[in-house]
Amino acid sequence: MHLCNLEKVLALIHCAYYYDYMHKELSVFQKSRMPLYLQVAKLMRQKIESQEWRFGAQIPTLDELLKEYQVSRITLRAALAQLEELGMIRRTRGLGTFVAKDLSQQRWFKLPGNWDELIATVAGLKIRLLLIEQAEHPLIPAFQFGTVGPAYRRLRRVHYYNEIPYCVIEIYLAKDIFALDPEAFSSAPILPKLASLPNVQIKQAKQIMRITVSDEYTAGHLDIGVGDPIADVCRTLLDQDERILYYAHIQYPAQMIQVETNLL
Repeated sequence: MHLCNLEKVLALIHCAYYYDYMHKELSVFQKSRMPLYLQVAKLMRQKIESQEWRFGAQIPTLDELLKEYQVSRITLRAALAQLEELGMIRRTRGLGTFVAKDLSQQRWFKLPGNWDELIATVAGLKIRLLLIEQAEHPLIPAFQFGTVGPAYRRLRRVHYYNEIPYCVIEIYLAKDIFALDPEAFSSAPILPKLASLPNVQIKQAKQIMRITVSDEYTAGHLDIGVGDPIADVCRTLLDQDERILYYAHIQYPAQMIQVETNLL
């Protein structure tokens, strides 16, 4: 971003902080500690994602936005500057402001709900291995399910879809299972390989998901902001003796995933 443009954005943000503090206009926005202009920017982003503001369409005027959000012009300008910085809108002098990015398809990742969906989802993924200080590491599961085995191989990686990072995953694989094919388990998606081994029996599988926020490590690898919402998933596979043979801790950007459940 050009230095002059950056200075303008920072000036708008500073003015928005001051104005909103002095005029006490926060209303419902007071419930969040997030800066007001960012809250408004996220609401606008939601309109783009839901296609209420469609790709290529002109968004409402500043006066119309003032009526809708009941915040100051300074706050609105800072929010619009944030969206422009992210490439979601473009402002054309004399013509107006237009949606510059299609977000309607960003929730492309359907979180697997059964074993077959899980195998199909991870097959053929592009991965990038992450260095870890200690490959063999004690397993401490996030939830009680099965029995922890004597030793595990620990791996960390980033999974990609169309060259975009969509999850950071930390895996604990039973050391005796890892020894069956170290090269394949280290360089390719683990679950399809695990499912193909004739002498490995997967008798039970369970996963839990919670919504939380990203830390510096996760944000850096997923190209998102610190504190952005993420789906935090823990997945466990048990063998016939109820030993944990595979445990994974996976973090997805929340804006990329959807959860579908068949209720009947």
